[in-house]
Amino acid sequence: MLDMNLLKTLAKVYGTPVYVYSEKTIVNKILQLSRVFSQHQYSLLYAMKANANPTLVKLIHANGFNIDACSTEEISLAIRCGVLPGNIYYNSDCLTPREIKFAVEQGVNITIGSLDAINFICENYSGIEISVRINTGIGSGHSDSVVTNGVMSKFGVLVSELDEIIKCCTDKSIKIVGLHSHTGSGDLSPDIYIENAIEVMKISARFNCLRYLNFGGGFGFDYKNSESYNISYVWDCLEQTRRELDINANIKFLLEPGRYIVADSAVLLSKVCSVKNYETRNYIGLDTGYNHFPRCFYYNAWHEIVNISTSEEETKLYDVTGYLCQSGDIFARERELPLTVTGDLLCIKDVGAYGFSMSSNFNLRTRPAEVMLTLDDNLSVIRRAETLDDILLTCHLD
Repeated sequence: MLDMNLLKTLAKVYGTPVYVYSEKTIVNKILQLSRVFSQHQYSLLYAMKANANPTLVKLIHANGFNIDACSTEEISLAIRCGVLPGNIYYNSDCLTPREIKFAVEQGVNITIGSLDAINFICENYSGIEISVRINTGIGSGHSDSVVTNGVMSKFGVLVSELDEIIKCCTDKSIKIVGLHSHTGSGDLSPDIYIENAIEVMKISARFNCLRYLNFGGGFGFDYKNSESYNISYVWDCLEQTRRELDINANIKFLLEPGRYIVADSAVLLSKVCSVKNYETRNYIGLDTGYNHFPRCFYYNAWHEIVNISTSEEETKLYDVTGYLCQSGDIFARERELPLTVTGDLLCIKDVGAYGFSMSSNFNLRTRPAEVMLTLDDNLSVIRRAETLDDILLTCHLD
C-alpha cells in the first residue's frame, strides 16, 4: 500500500475523497506480464474498460501493450493517446451501423459477435478483414454478472453458426483473420481460461487466413487474500496446446489482462463523516459512496479497508457506508477496524480497476481527482476533481 504519511499529506493537499495511484505498481505488473509472454507469438492488450484515464493508457501503451477497446469513444481516446489504429482491437457488442462504419474507417481491428452484424458487414463492406467472437459455452467469473460465455451470456456467435458465417464472408471476399473468445472476468483459477483457449484453438482449424487468436482477459486478482494468479501456468498450457494441435507459429496469441494490470495500483482515500454506535450495529459513514467505487454495490465485492489515522489497538465491527441516499451504499458489513472517530482517514484498497471507470454522478455528486505517485516519487494530478459546472455543461438551464 502507499505510504500512510504520504496519504495523510495528500488528504490535506487535495482533500477527500481522492483516488491515489502508484505508477511503480503498474509498471511492475507490466514487467511481470511481459517477462512471461515475451515471445513474438504473443501480443498483450490493455482492456481500457478497466480504467481509461489517458495517463494510464499512455503509460501502459508506452510499455509495449496494444489496446482492447469496447466502444468507439475508447477507440478515439486510444488514438488521441498515440496508439496506431492497427494496434487497437475493437471488441464490442450490439454494434450499430454507425459504430461499424467508424471502426472500418479508422482502420482498427474489428471483432464481430453476432450473425446480424456479420450479414450487415457482408452487405456493406466487402473485402475487409474481421475477427469473429465465439461463444464456446465455457464461461466463468467472480460474479454471474461478468461471465461472458455460456447460455446466459449475450456475447459471441454460436459454434453452430460458423458455417453460415464462413460462407457469407467467403462470398463477399471478407477475410476472417482472427477469432476471439472470453470466458469472463476475475476467476482466480486459470483452468477455465485454458479450457476455453484450447477450444478456440481447435475451432481455428476451420479457418485458413487467421493471423491471431484472442483468448480475452479475465486474469484473476485476489482482492481478499492477495494470492497471485498463475500467469506462468497459463503460458505453459497455451504453449503445450499450440504444439499438440500444431497451431501455425505465425498465428499470434492475444491476451487482454486489463484488471490484472491496474487493480492494486490505487486506493480511494476518504474521510469519516459520521460514526454511529448502536446496540446491535456500528456504522462508519464516509465522504464517498458507490458513485465513486461501485464494485461492492454491484458484486458484493470484498475490498480491504484501512484506517490510516489511528494506532488504536482496540477494535470494533463496523458497517462501512457511503454518503448516497440509498440503503445499498455499503462498502463492507461487520468489518473489524480500530476504534474510529469522525475525521479519521480511511482508504479503500485496490480500486484501480472499475473504480473511476464505473463511477457516476448519482445524487448529482461530483467525482474526485485522480493523483499519481510517479516513478520518481513526484505527485501528479492526472485528472482534476469534477465540479457541478462540469456535470451541467451539456444541460440547457435557460
